[in-house]
Amino acid sequence: MICRAIIFDLDGTLVDTLQDLTTAMNVALQEFHLPQCSAEECRLMIGNALPMFARRAVGPENQHLADRVAASMRDYYIDNCLTETRVYEGLKGVIDEMRHRHIYLAVLTNKDQHVATKIVEFYFGKGTFDPIVGAAKGRLNKPNPQSTLEIINAMRASPDQILFIGDSDVDIETARAAGVCSVGAAWGFRGRYELAVAHADIIIDSPAEILDLLA
Repeated sequence: MICRAIIFDLDGTLVDTLQDLTTAMNVALQEFHLPQCSAEECRLMIGNALPMFARRAVGPENQHLADRVAASMRDYYIDNCLTETRVYEGLKGVIDEMRHRHIYLAVLTNKDQHVATKIVEFYFGKGTFDPIVGAAKGRLNKPNPQSTLEIINAMRASPDQILFIGDSDVDIETARAAGVCSVGAAWGFRGRYELAVAHADIIIDSPAEILDLLA
């Protein structure tokens, strides 16, 4: 294929946000006197947007508190989302090289729009990824392909010229629904097994392998 553009997931693909997400969720859970979650537990809860993360974190017996926990976490996280988050090793150099090759880069995430923009622009600079698309009122979250297709149209590329890189089954389902090639990032939150079960078209173990796909 001739790759003209790459759409990236954010959490677990571009940046390791696990510890900041875990801390924010535990602050919210503590506010409502609910049991804390470990980072390993949170790793499996992330990916379907904050409301679902909260529903999973509070447990089946506390679903009536999920919306309030989500709101509390949102308030804390926006001010503390850069504390321990880091870019995965090797990605910045790969992204610089892709920009040099004039590959269009975009981000599609189920993280709230304003937080996604804040994180991406802080770690990668404004304009590196365009557009940055996150969760917003009236917008359907992944795995619905609506936002993916809108990004494709904005890039003026066809689906067969685009790679979608993500670390979870949600990302693979999104790519499939949009008719683009799915690339599983095995370094992320969910690992190679989940990506294989989801039938990712390609699975890579390090960011440097992205360039191999373009060779």
